Amino acid sequence: MKRVRGVRQRILVIEDERDIAELIRLHLGDLGFAVTISGDGNTGLRRASSGSWDLVILDLRLPGIDGLEICRRLR
Repeated sequence: MKRVRGVRQRILVIEDERDIAELIRLHLGDLGFAVTISGDGNTGLRRASSGSWDLVILDLRLPGIDGLEICRRLR
């Protein structure tokens, strides 16, 4: 992903395992990205649909809507 100076790129992480999500946030935050976490498929899909994201990281097995279905709907 190409970084633009002065612009924090936004990443949405849709992951139900809180420890994994926080680890991803920590590492991406250290690299200067703005990271938002959603803990289930339904909330993640709403956030992904309503915002402008540079990247969405999806877990496949999520409560509610699974990651593959979220991907299908976003495409």
